[in-house]
Amino acid sequence: MRIPVLLSTALAVLLLASTGCGNGKDPSTGDGTPGGNETPAGLISLTLEPADALLVVEAGQTPASLSFRALGTFENGQTRDITPQVRFSSDNSFIGGFSGNTFTTYKNQGGITTVSALSGTVRGETRVRVKLQASVKDPASTTVPADASARFSGPASATRTPDLVYPNDGVLMPPNMRGAELHFLPGTSNTLFELAFQNDVTDIKVYLRCTQPLNGGCIYRPDDNTWLWIAQTNRGGQPVSVTLRGTDDSGTQVGTAASLSVSFSRDDLTGGLYYWTTSNGTAIMRFDFTSASQTTGEKFAGTEVAGGECIGCHALSRDGRKMVAEASGQDSGRIVLLDVGSKSLLAPYNQGASSPDKSIFESWNPDGSQYVGVYADSGATDFNLMLFDGNTGKRTRSLDGTGTSTNPVSHPDWSLDGQKIAFVRMGVKGTNQRFGRGSIQMVSQSSTGWSAPVTLVPAVDGKNRYYPAFSPDNTFLLYNESTCPTGTTSGTDCNADSDPSAKLFAVRAQAGATPIELARANAPGKRDTGTSLTSSFPKWAPFLYQRTRDEGSKLQWFTFSSTRKYGLRNPPAGGGEENANGTLLWIAAIDPDKVALGQDPSYPALVLPIQDISTSNHIAQWTKAVVPIIR
Repeated sequence: MRIPVLLSTALAVLLLASTGCGNGKDPSTGDGTPGGNETPAGLISLTLEPADALLVVEAGQTPASLSFRALGTFENGQTRDITPQVRFSSDNSFIGGFSGNTFTTYKNQGGITTVSALSGTVRGETRVRVKLQASVKDPASTTVPADASARFSGPASATRTPDLVYPNDGVLMPPNMRGAELHFLPGTSNTLFELAFQNDVTDIKVYLRCTQPLNGGCIYRPDDNTWLWIAQTNRGGQPVSVTLRGTDDSGTQVGTAASLSVSFSRDDLTGGLYYWTTSNGTAIMRFDFTSASQTTGEKFAGTEVAGGECIGCHALSRDGRKMVAEASGQDSGRIVLLDVGSKSLLAPYNQGASSPDKSIFESWNPDGSQYVGVYADSGATDFNLMLFDGNTGKRTRSLDGTGTSTNPVSHPDWSLDGQKIAFVRMGVKGTNQRFGRGSIQMVSQSSTGWSAPVTLVPAVDGKNRYYPAFSPDNTFLLYNESTCPTGTTSGTDCNADSDPSAKLFAVRAQAGATPIELARANAPGKRDTGTSLTSSFPKWAPFLYQRTRDEGSKLQWFTFSSTRKYGLRNPPAGGGEENANGTLLWIAAIDPDKVALGQDPSYPALVLPIQDISTSNHIAQWTKAVVPIIR
């Protein structure tokens, strides 16, 4: 089962513009009049009226308008109306624009904007709050009564209390994500529901039935129009309170669930994602977050590029033009080096047992000219980090002193600035895929070459640390930590391969820094039992984003795989001998400023709804762009 997901910015703007902003002006400029080039003599300040106005818009109906006056104060103490002599503008073109001194909203979006009046060099400002409201029926709930809202006036009943079980409270979403679901338990005898999305700029109520029952609960997926109202109105804004009420068709009594909050980042999620799946056999799938038409992951490559053998453990160059992947699993080390645009081999697929060019778990340098790899499996002779030519797949050098035959290296990650490589040093030797008692190490590059390794997170008995991943700003890393059963240092519970106890941590990229658990991203959902959720394989979207409209606000996104329940949905099958459950791809936001403060920087996670949720998916590798395939 696949769920379509992303609403591109271009599509969002098209949908908004198709409803009209009511003034015929280009909202991207926010400029409604050519006046205000010269300052009247003696003008020292401007005041706008009305101040801090509120406009209410019925979603999809008539836009709201408001005319402003500009009052100028002069050196002689006099005040007079100079409206015709100023230029009016709005700093939030998503919600409306000016024609002359009249601000007109769109039909389908609320929000907050700062209105400015400029006369020469003198500026006056005030705030306008546009509140979008609507009362709608869920299109999938065809039997909702016309007077549904009136059925919720009955007395409160604790026995009828429903429960919102997905997403987790406090989740942050990209505004261009659609296909999001809300899961809930209906409460006793409830047949009719009211789902309210509310804050200072939003008052959307949806009336619905339990049209998609599952495991004793109900799944609601907002239609695109309703989700557009909510997400675009609140991009970069305050949290939205989500409240669910339930009753029967007679409105006998009403139960109210505890509210949860959902927020939206200012910036859209961008880039490309390549992930490994068990759908219809194994394959590497990909998704373009900037596409206006793609709704689900598409197959990029499978056994056909490796002589019929399985491929995986892939890594993409930052520009998305090259991919290196391992073929045939553990103890192989044979690589597939592809030109992504043509899907043609850059290097012959013929490494034999004695080849010096074998590797597994690679990571690319910034310009795609090299990748770093490791190989400690059957027949290994070099247990260090190894650098390979990005065009031929030939090994060019080893970084001596990074590993030994007793303590080989694994899981390399090359920073986006090209100056650092993080990796794992095995404490209990195994294969590159399965080992024990790992520590997180780092080497740095300077004009004289690569440094000796420094320890970022040391090896500890009873723990395994692995899968380091540099943040897009190169200042810290995410990594995994799993816990071994008492008295052991390895085994299927803590061998770095689908470990049930795996959790996510952050650490600054410097020796001696204190690790920070990503408690909110690690947190189970309401339907999970315990905290062993296999939260593994963290990988970063390669961009820096903005959380709010405030200058200086920061945000980064990362994906990981987990066996946690997708609300009411159980994890997929297919975990194999290492884990009874398969994994889905999840995404969570990070506030990088909190890492420097030693605080949990994470937000609660949500399922990335581009994937086939009936199959196991993991190792989500990001690129800055998806390169089209030349047919």
